[in-house]
Amino acid sequence: MSRTRNSAWNLAAGLVYALASAAASLLAAPLLLRWLGPERLGAYRVLTDWIGYLSLFEMGLGGALMAALACRIGQGNHAAVKRMLAAGLRGYCRVALAQLAAGIALVAILPYLISPNHLSGSELRAACAIALLPLVFTPLLVFRALAEARQRGYVNWLLLSAQVLVMTGLSLLAARLGWGLTGQGAAFAAAQVPALLALAWDGVRAYPLLYGLWKAAPDQEDRRALWGLSWPAFVHGLTDRIGLVSDNIVIAWMLGPAAVVPFFLTQQLAALAQFLLRGLGQATWAGLAELYARGDEAGLRTRLLELTGMVSGLGLAALPAIAAYNRYFVELWVGQDAYAGEAVTALACFNVLLWAVYALWGWALLGTGHIRLWMPFAVLSTLVNVVVSLLGTATLGVIGPLLGTTTALLLITSWALPRALHRVFGIPPRRLWRAALAPLRWGLPYAAALRAIAGYYPPEGWLEFFAVMASGSALGLALWWRFSLGSEERSEWRARLRNVLGFILSAL
Repeated sequence: MSRTRNSAWNLAAGLVYALASAAASLLAAPLLLRWLGPERLGAYRVLTDWIGYLSLFEMGLGGALMAALACRIGQGNHAAVKRMLAAGLRGYCRVALAQLAAGIALVAILPYLISPNHLSGSELRAACAIALLPLVFTPLLVFRALAEARQRGYVNWLLLSAQVLVMTGLSLLAARLGWGLTGQGAAFAAAQVPALLALAWDGVRAYPLLYGLWKAAPDQEDRRALWGLSWPAFVHGLTDRIGLVSDNIVIAWMLGPAAVVPFFLTQQLAALAQFLLRGLGQATWAGLAELYARGDEAGLRTRLLELTGMVSGLGLAALPAIAAYNRYFVELWVGQDAYAGEAVTALACFNVLLWAVYALWGWALLGTGHIRLWMPFAVLSTLVNVVVSLLGTATLGVIGPLLGTTTALLLITSWALPRALHRVFGIPPRRLWRAALAPLRWGLPYAAALRAIAGYYPPEGWLEFFAVMASGSALGLALWWRFSLGSEERSEWRARLRNVLGFILSAL
């Protein structure tokens, strides 16, 4: 039951983060668009995406460290955990040096990557240099991996919730004062550090004496286990990042930073759903890894199939309302000119559903140390994604990157990832896909009906919009509960919810 409780805490904290991010974006985007202008706002979005790529200099260390720590924590080996933390801390120090060197290069070439029309190269470089200052705290990321492996990811999510609120407040203040991109870079940097320090404090409480931790000597087995997983985890992280956050970069490079704004804003509701659905995999992977470490592969198979149906069903409960009402959301929020079109909305929602299921499967491989089986297919999928994205953007405009993602997910990931899961856990691909596709029986008719209703009765204001979105999502959840879950599963879920609720109330 501790796994269920920890997963529930992680999901709840992830929901808090998603709501905080959504509220901050909802309030800040119109003001930032007005005070910064579309080109500066688009340039800032692309700047942060490029900075995100510096995390790849971890070379998969974070994912490998989470998997290695989860295995040792599942075995109850306190000394081995401490040795692995020492190895991770040394590794992250080298990562920090590599990131700083790459950051200096990024500052130099950034104006050639964004292609601004009315922004000076010096403003871009200054904003980037300031935003990179938190890289000196990179070694503290070892404690983020520890929190995830201990199934305390909720601590990280709560800290990130506070971080996004602080960052939004500082960004608005800097934009209002007319500090341009430089002010946005400063707000980005200032909000990063407190969360990292708090994570370090939480980790040191569990494994005290940081100096002793630094002096702990990892043995050769620890190093081999860590770096043996790091390369596959690096490829997984690289391909995942290219698939999820490179779209803005492609558009800014080929169409200019101003084109990023409608593309980005149109996908905000879908991105919120994506975060919540992918969060199911992130909240439960450590529990799956614990089952695997204890040799309970039958329990792992049952749990993974159950989670697959849950992710797919919840996706079909939420995404039809987003697809039907996204146009009205963007028009109410920032105006009709910022809407990128129905095709962008439809493809974004479809990709979110696929990504959510695939992310769950990928976390299962990563958390149990078998992500290397997926590595060659991940590279192939990314190549297809990049080629189709570039060709699509050049010929069709902003929809191109979404077409690239869809093509790669359907042509490569749809068969290769279930194949890897079959090799590791013995789950036949047809069972995985049966669990993933079963909710379509009610999901497709529901989506068509909701689309027709939205066309006939569009919301007139924010109150009506929130009412139809809430009622649509509630109806979707009711359909999932009634038609996707059997009577035994509903009984199990009621028992789990009662236990989790009782645990939360007792904690309060």
